[in-house]
Amino acid sequence: MQPLIIFGTKPRTTTVDKGKFYCPNCSVEKGDQRQYERKKVRNYFSLYFVPVIPLGAGQEFIECQFCENAWQPDVLDMVFKPKRRIAPLADQLNTLEQRLRDGTPVEYAVADLTAAGLDRDVALQNVQRVIGDTRKHCPDCGLTYADNVEQCAEDDTPLVHKNRSD
Repeated sequence: MQPLIIFGTKPRTTTVDKGKFYCPNCSVEKGDQRQYERKKVRNYFSLYFVPVIPLGAGQEFIECQFCENAWQPDVLDMVFKPKRRIAPLADQLNTLEQRLRDGTPVEYAVADLTAAGLDRDVALQNVQRVIGDTRKHCPDCGLTYADNVEQCAEDDTPLVHKNRSD
């Protein structure tokens, strides 16, 4: 009688690293960092169901320990940007002057007002009524601001004066 030899290939997964990251699935709303495990899966030649010889280099992936989704390793380079929640229109109109004076770019204020349901022309008229024609702008990104704001909210560049007619 011939001896029975059982062989084949079998994947083996090992944990290479652990840490925290922004999971694209479950960190989206709040921006909480989640625990992850960097894992490497590699095929092995197995003899009697025991992995013996590694085959190939294997592949790495990131596994979220909260939702258990797997991601490419470059997910660790992702920077979290929270979703902007749009306040009700009445709140937006009531706080428009303060937000513009506190450094909110005019373009962002108009976008928020229109997202809350206000017509764009009416939104621009409200901004005009609150801060007038004199504006400052960022020479790098082009955003415009109320006259009292000194630096760009996006890139901290010093602002320069700009008249609306420019």
